[in-house]
Amino acid sequence: MNEGSHAVMGSIFEDLGKKLEETAGIVTNKAGEAMEIQKLKSQIRTLEKGNDNDLVDLGLAVYEQFKAGDAVGEEAAILCEAIQDREATIAEYLQKINDLKGDLQCADCGKTVAKGMAYCPYCGTKMPEPVVEVEEEEAAVQEEEAEKEPETEKTAEADTEAEDPVGAEEKAEE
Repeated sequence: MNEGSHAVMGSIFEDLGKKLEETAGIVTNKAGEAMEIQKLKSQIRTLEKGNDNDLVDLGLAVYEQFKAGDAVGEEAAILCEAIQDREATIAEYLQKINDLKGDLQCADCGKTVAKGMAYCPYCGTKMPEPVVEVEEEEAAVQEEEAEKEPETEKTAEADTEAEDPVGAEEKAEE
């Protein structure tokens, strides 16, 4: 190779090096910008979460004022009444669930206690004896006694009539 081709090649590599440096600088700047954007977006999300929490706290404070009987704005009162109605319905549904499961509510602390627990696991209050099981046992005993009773006179007559339909017709005519 001659000196001219070396100079051309050197110039190409020099230009290529400069282009690579420029591209690397651009990529680095873009990466830095992207990181800065993500950092700012994260800070925005943190501030928005803070606002959401404050709005919830504000709503709770207004609702507590409403429950205490203090005056609140008309729109707030409407929302508070809707919340109160939903809370009552939720309480009814929870009671239905407890009834279906056989759970009881502790008379002392008000928490739900699982069926069969002798004491409340939250406050230690003795739970009442299960009444439902006693009623079921009594019903079973009554059914057994009803099956053991001797046939009554009416039952015997009904059986006789079923065996002798002609005799039943004669009795009906009398």
